Amino acid sequence: MAAPSPALSEADSSVGTGGRAASKRGFEELGGDESDSDSQPAVATRDKRAGRRKIKIEYIEDKSRRHITFSKRKAGIMKKAYELSTLTGTQVLLLVVSETGLVYTFTTPKLQPLVTKPEGKNLIQACLNAPDP
Repeated sequence: MAAPSPALSEADSSVGTGGRAASKRGFEELGGDESDSDSQPAVATRDKRAGRRKIKIEYIEDKSRRHITFSKRKAGIMKKAYELSTLTGTQVLLLVVSETGLVYTFTTPKLQPLVTKPEGKNLIQACLNAPDP
């Protein structure tokens, strides 16, 4: 099942900015103006702002938090699969199986039969039922 193509704004498609639009204000906040010699260093400004935190990659014991994390990360990896196929023209098949056994898929059109035809479904089920290595 192919994901609907999201509309990208110009800010989302900025080249070389990691998807973030660069603004003059953003550079000033990071201490980009070198003529102001008595300003704080860029590191001090950066520490005061909230941002992404590095998390430990370990099993999440709390079932509710685990489910929320699964949902968010599943959406993220599905988006990445879509972007990879769109940007490079490659064929992508992504299977994500939840701890409850639900199978979520992303496929490009050529690989769609692998998850829709009975032979493909049986192969997926056989892999899921196989003992852990």
